[in-house]
Amino acid sequence: MRNGMKVLISLLFVAIAGLLITTTVINMRQVSTPASKGDVVMFEKPRGVVPGTSFRVTEVLPNGNALAMGCEEESGNCIPEVLFVGDKSMPYYDGQMISVPKGKVAKQTGTLRYGSRNNMKTVPIVKIMAE
Repeated sequence: MRNGMKVLISLLFVAIAGLLITTTVINMRQVSTPASKGDVVMFEKPRGVVPGTSFRVTEVLPNGNALAMGCEEESGNCIPEVLFVGDKSMPYYDGQMISVPKGKVAKQTGTLRYGSRNNMKTVPIVKIMAE
């Protein structure tokens, strides 16, 4: 009878440990969708120029917005991630190159905060416009 009880208690501990590990992994993998309004702050007026003469789309979000990395063609320097707001007339796609035309610049129009509980990121929202 004692051996049976020990086995039952051991199985119970294994089941609880498995449940805790599974819950932890699920929580770590859940990422909040960057589309929620609470995570976006739009400025009244555009702010500073974001460096970069071209941007490569790294991910298109379900709402059509695009996360991209910017690069300076002359120096080859890349800047951290930015977000372009989606436009139905010109949808974005992964790997797309967005070039800033002469006489225009990418300006910051807001910020987006997204990520998991333990790994939050804040990126500038940019728009290509006249200098």
